Amino acid sequence: MKVFSPTGLRSLFLSFLLLVFAGRLAAKQALQVKYQDWVEDRDRIRVRSWYAEAETKLGPNWTMEVVGLVDVISGATPYGRPPTEKPSEWLVEIEEERRAGIVSLATGKEGYDFSFEFGYSDEPDYLSRSYALNLSKGFAEDTLSLYSGLSFTDDEVDSGVPGGPGLGIQAKRTTEVMFGIHRILDPKTTLSLNLTYGRPDGYLSDPYKQIGRTETLFPGDPIRERQEFYLYPENRPAGRETFVAYLEAVRYLERLDASVESSYRYFSDDAGLKGHTLELQWFQRMGEKFVLRPLFRHYLQGACDFYRTTLDGSGINPSTQPDGSFPYYSADYRLSRLRSSTYGLKLTYFHRPGLAFDLAWDRYLMSGRDGVTSQLAYPDAKVLTLGFQVEF
Repeated sequence: MKVFSPTGLRSLFLSFLLLVFAGRLAAKQALQVKYQDWVEDRDRIRVRSWYAEAETKLGPNWTMEVVGLVDVISGATPYGRPPTEKPSEWLVEIEEERRAGIVSLATGKEGYDFSFEFGYSDEPDYLSRSYALNLSKGFAEDTLSLYSGLSFTDDEVDSGVPGGPGLGIQAKRTTEVMFGIHRILDPKTTLSLNLTYGRPDGYLSDPYKQIGRTETLFPGDPIRERQEFYLYPENRPAGRETFVAYLEAVRYLERLDASVESSYRYFSDDAGLKGHTLELQWFQRMGEKFVLRPLFRHYLQGACDFYRTTLDGSGINPSTQPDGSFPYYSADYRLSRLRSSTYGLKLTYFHRPGLAFDLAWDRYLMSGRDGVTSQLAYPDAKVLTLGFQVEF
C-alpha cells in the first residue's frame, strides 16, 4: 500500500499556510479541515483524503473561498476480466495521488448574488480545469430564491494506461447548465429543486477498463486449435447528454429539538443509464454541545445500453483502441444494473462559539441486480471522517 508521499505532504502544508496567511491579511471568516479514509473490503481500493477550506472577506462586497484537496488512492480495481475467486486474475493494482484546488469569488449587487469559480485537479494520468459562473436572486423578502449556473470543464486524459501505447493525451470537454429554486414554506420548512443538463464530449472511455472476448486460434487445426480470452479497451460514445433533477426538503421539529432532511435525485443519460437516489438525514441536538446525525442513502440504477460482461456472442469485432464510434461496449460494473446503500452516524461537538469538531462513520454496500455480473465485482466499504471548523 502506498504511503503518503513527502511531496503530497508539502503541498498540503503549503496550501494550509496560504489559507491561514490569506485570512490574516483579509479578515478570514472560517477555516475547515477534514480527513477521510475510504477503505473497501477484501483489500480493494483505499482512498485517503485531506481537505482544507478557508473563507475570506475581500472588502465590503467580495468574499473569496479557497479549497485544497489531496487524495491518495491505492489498492486493486477490476479492469475487465470476469471475476473469479482469485483476485490476481481480474484485479489490477493502482497507486495514484491527486491534488486539487478551487478558488471562488462571490459578490452581490442590487439584490443579485454572483459567484465565479476556477478549479484545478492534477493526477498522473488526468488533468482537469473547471470554470463556473453562478447567479441568484431573492424574492418575496428572500423567502423565494431563484438561481442558475453555467460550468465548463476542460480535461486532458492519458489514454495509455494500464498498458500499451494508447492514443496519447486525449481531450474531454463538459458543459453544464443548471437552474434551481429555493422556497421557505414556513418558519420550519424549506424546499429546493435543481435541474441540470450536461453535455460531455471527447474521450469518454475509461483507460483502466477493458472488455474480453473468447477467440479461436488456428481453427480447423486438430493440434494447435485452442481458445484464448483476449482483452480490448472499452469503447464509449464520444458524446453524451445527461440530465439531473434534485429535490430536497428540510423540516425543523421543535418538540424534538431536531430537524430532518430528505432528498431525491434522478439521473439519466442518452445511453439508457438511469439512477434514483433517496437520502434521509436526522439532526438531533443533545444539549448545548452535541448534534448527532444518523444518515441513510439508497441508490438504484438501471444498466447502460452498451454494458455487457464480455463480447462473446455479441458479434462485435472490437478495435485495438477506442474511437468513440458505434458499436459501443464496456464491462465496467459501475454501468450495470445495481443497488447501493449507505448508513452511518456523525457526531458534532461545539466546543465554543465558532469552534466545532466532528467525527463520522459510514458503511457503504453495493450489489448487482442483473443476475449476470458476478457479485465479486461490487465493492463494500467503510468510511471514516474527522474534521473541525473554526470561525473568526
